[in-house]
Amino acid sequence: IFASGDLFDAYWSKLLRSYAVEALARPTLREKASIEDAREFLRPLRGMERQESQPGVYRWREITEGRIAQIDIEALQPRELTLHTLKLHRTS
Repeated sequence: IFASGDLFDAYWSKLLRSYAVEALARPTLREKASIEDAREFLRPLRGMERQESQPGVYRWREITEGRIAQIDIEALQPRELTLHTLKLHRTS
C-alpha cells in the first residue's frame, strides 16, 4: 500500500522484478484465498514490535505475529504520513 499513485509508479518496475523472482524461487503452491482469509490477513497485528526513527524525518516499524509480518514506513514532517505498508506471510 503506497501513499500515492506517483510513489507507486516510481517503485513499480522494481517491485515487479522482485515479485517475479520471489514467485520463481518459491515452491509451486496453488491455493485459493477466501474472503475470510483476506479479512484475517488485513486485520491489525498484535505482536512483537520493533521501531527505528530519525526524529523529524521518518519512522520504520515492524510488527510480527506468528508468520505474518507488517512493515510501515512513515514520514514525520511536515505531518505524519504513512508512505508504505508491506504485509506478508513468511513461509520460512
